[in-house]
Amino acid sequence: MLLDTGLFPAVMHIAITVVVGFVLWDVNTPAEVIGWCVALSSFVLFQAVLVARCGGQRFRADQAQKLLRLFATAALGVGLSWGFAGWFLFPEGEPGRQIFLTFVMGGMAMSAVSTQHVHILTCLFSVVPGMVPLALRYMTAPVEQHYVFGGLLLVYTLVLIGMMRRQWRFAMMAFRLQMENEELLEEASRQAIELDVARQTAEAANAAKSRFLAQASHDLRQPLHAISLYVEALPVDGKDRTAMRIMGRVRQSLDVLSRLFNSLLDVTLLDTGQIEVRPIVFRPRDLLGQIRNEFSGIAETAHVEIRIHAPDLAVRADPVLLRRMLQNLCSNALRHAEGGAILLAVRRAQGAAVIEVYDTGDGIPKKDQGRVFEEFTRLDPARMGGSAAPGLGLGLAIVQRLAGVLGLMVTITSEEDRGTRFRIAGLPVARLEDAVPLQEEHSSDGKDVLAGLRVLFIDDDQETLDAGTALLARWGCHVEPRLDWTGALEAMPDIVICDYELSPGFTGFDALDDLYDKAGRKIPTVMISGNSSPDLRAKAKDAGLPLINKPVRPGQLRSALLHVATASGNTA
Repeated sequence: MLLDTGLFPAVMHIAITVVVGFVLWDVNTPAEVIGWCVALSSFVLFQAVLVARCGGQRFRADQAQKLLRLFATAALGVGLSWGFAGWFLFPEGEPGRQIFLTFVMGGMAMSAVSTQHVHILTCLFSVVPGMVPLALRYMTAPVEQHYVFGGLLLVYTLVLIGMMRRQWRFAMMAFRLQMENEELLEEASRQAIELDVARQTAEAANAAKSRFLAQASHDLRQPLHAISLYVEALPVDGKDRTAMRIMGRVRQSLDVLSRLFNSLLDVTLLDTGQIEVRPIVFRPRDLLGQIRNEFSGIAETAHVEIRIHAPDLAVRADPVLLRRMLQNLCSNALRHAEGGAILLAVRRAQGAAVIEVYDTGDGIPKKDQGRVFEEFTRLDPARMGGSAAPGLGLGLAIVQRLAGVLGLMVTITSEEDRGTRFRIAGLPVARLEDAVPLQEEHSSDGKDVLAGLRVLFIDDDQETLDAGTALLARWGCHVEPRLDWTGALEAMPDIVICDYELSPGFTGFDALDDLYDKAGRKIPTVMISGNSSPDLRAKAKDAGLPLINKPVRPGQLRSALLHVATASGNTA
């Protein structure tokens, strides 16, 4: 801080020294004036060299002490030089020159206080040796009023010392604050590094979680997948009510497990940003109609009427992701509206479209409304009838996250005993003439389309092959099950169902490449896998293959088969 003054004060100091020497030239010998100018300028130049070479740098403690001693010694030389002028070059009998000298020396002392107060010893060396001799010179003069002038100069010197102490305290306070700020910056930098490490650790943990769900879950999905196919393939006597009831409960339990796996997969994909948004222009009224058709059976069981109120307008959004949101909201509404009604409505609001899902259930207490979008939050048991499956506590959490992906806002309004309303706001309105029709979901009755198709079923699990073969046979397909792939076929298939994990170092893509080469064309294919990694999804997408994650519900498999069969024109 002492050396951070620049060279301008030194230049001005030497210039003032020359002017004072010129003023005192006539009342002193040339040798005295020149010698004084040279001595004072030398000390000032020495300080200037220290400023030029060391100003703005940082030093070790021993280096700092050495520089302070050098600078203080030069300051003492400056002070003594001005003291010499005040005593020996004092212009006796020249009041005008006396006032000039006093004015200049007082100003230089003030300047020293302003620039050197950060080091008390240096400042004292610059001020006291210069001002005290001048004051004493006045007091020893034969003119009576000079006693007053000398006394005032001593008081002025004391005032300067007081100012110097106050400014020194302020400088030390500023210095301490600077050091504290640097420590805080270092602490903030350290904390930023720790936070970055923690963030990287969290990201690594999240990635590990995603890899676990994508890879390790295969071992859990495989047996569940086989059980699901076996159950669907079981012939059940419709007259045996006990067997029908047991089969219904088994299907219900399998459906809950399948939905739990799929919901966990959805959460994982949303956490890792792997959801791809594909917006199109469509009529939300068509989408609501599909939702009503999909839930009509469950609604009938729960004695719930699903109504639709939707004007003829178009929006631009991803219908697949929006459909998933509405499916979860409608499923949630059905759990609370037993014996009541559900309204699916579309409205305009502030230049955008809003989709609302009302139910006439018991409503949600205000204290619980903030928790409904949290994972695994279930406020009360399902109310869809005695045979209904309980909620998983993930549906509304997925709705909230999908809304973030689509740039929409989901809100809830609920009153106890008066029902609940979920509101999806922010859907951009588009031109109606640009709307494209939404693809209808395939009907669950696909036997006529699938009957007679030759299906090649490749899987590395014998239980899955047996269950899938039995199920496909019930749908009228001619199935050739293959536990491994050797390339030999009884007949070229119409459709291929291929598992991704076949053997170490050999995947379903390898088997399909070989099969397509033998066929000379690409055969309609459905790929299934317990691996839900984003890389596999991207690879299947690039290959143009529908990918279904295990455990596969029979309805999913039938829908996928109908899709690839009708898309290729391969019907029985």
